[in-house]
Amino acid sequence: MKTALAFLLAARRCEIDDLERLALSCELVQAVSELVHQLQRERGASNVFLGSEGARFGPQREAQLLASRAAEAEVRSWLKRPELGGEKSGGAVHGGSRLLTRIALALHALDALPGLRGDIAARRCRPDVSTARYSEIIAALLALVFEAADVAVDPGVSRLLVALFNLMQGKEFAGQERALGAALFAAGHPAPERVQSILHLIDAQAQCFRRFEGFCGDEVLRQWRALQSVMPLAELERLRRILLASTLGSALDPALAEAWFDCCSQRLDQMHEAEVALARGLGESCARRIASARTEAQDQAALLEALSAAPEIRAPLDMLIGAEMAGEGAPAEPAQGDEPFGPQLRRSIVDLLHAQSQRLQAMSDELDAARAALDERKLIERAKGLLMACRGLSEDEAYRLLRQTAMSQGRRLAEVAAATLALAPVLGRH
Repeated sequence: MKTALAFLLAARRCEIDDLERLALSCELVQAVSELVHQLQRERGASNVFLGSEGARFGPQREAQLLASRAAEAEVRSWLKRPELGGEKSGGAVHGGSRLLTRIALALHALDALPGLRGDIAARRCRPDVSTARYSEIIAALLALVFEAADVAVDPGVSRLLVALFNLMQGKEFAGQERALGAALFAAGHPAPERVQSILHLIDAQAQCFRRFEGFCGDEVLRQWRALQSVMPLAELERLRRILLASTLGSALDPALAEAWFDCCSQRLDQMHEAEVALARGLGESCARRIASARTEAQDQAALLEALSAAPEIRAPLDMLIGAEMAGEGAPAEPAQGDEPFGPQLRRSIVDLLHAQSQRLQAMSDELDAARAALDERKLIERAKGLLMACRGLSEDEAYRLLRQTAMSQGRRLAEVAAATLALAPVLGRH
């Protein structure tokens, strides 16, 4: 009959399996991060090309296509790994069916890239349409990263994934700002409704970066702040003011399209440095956790082997462990001469159980804290979807309504989203 310690060892081995699957998912997240960065650059260059009616950024766009295709090939190559094939592929990555579904949706989105690129080359779509189509593809990739964060089992890795997702999401809003501003400058004429979207994107970036800073850890935060100190923020603000002034009827200088693109690109590339450092930290964190869990498993296996060599102490040992697992604490010390096994062995087992119980509780608490930020995003996305369905709003309009309501009522955006969802029957969504 197996002792409780044997099951404790089995639990630790399951934990190692979970961590190894999580490490595999983190490798995919790193590849996706690079692909998103390259697609963001491609989107920006394409908008300058389209906004100028093909007069600007033709060679730059062609060069960027090569980088984007290389990054896409890396992701697709990762997905061809043998451990992801076959009927049991759901067990290869942590999150199983949920994460694999997101991978399938991301691949479906990527399949639209050749058609989009052909339309841009032939100038068959407007800059705003191009931006929307690229953004849909990038959104599918970001949803994959979100899912990886939502199903992570280790609190330390989960926090880093939450930080990475928010950094990538904030950077995506910055990329949309680059693309939209580039098209406005390249066209040379004001578009007040598009300029208002710039304001929304600036606010959305700030919110994402605040969440990122809350979860990224001290080392990455120091690097982030150092990068911010050298970002061209003053030049960006100057160009933003020119865009905002166009709502009053001021013309835009098409020559500023490249200055805007270069300024935004420098900032995005510096954000990407933090993204790469964070993604690298994910892999290192997984490796440390796996190594630590393996060491602990080896210690437990050695203890179990020692116990197996002394069958006469199994029964009292099971009584001790049973009491500990039931929450009764350590039993009273036996009278001298009645000790069925050595005090050092006895204490090591009790310490193992205490440590495992406390560690699991701490992990649960930390995971709850990390997932709270993800749950807020789910609320906001659901509320946006409800407003879009029931009031015929665009995604941008739905978010703007939620944000304006939160500001006017002095409430958090997540609270307004929850209140909106509570009104679903009134709004006609059953």
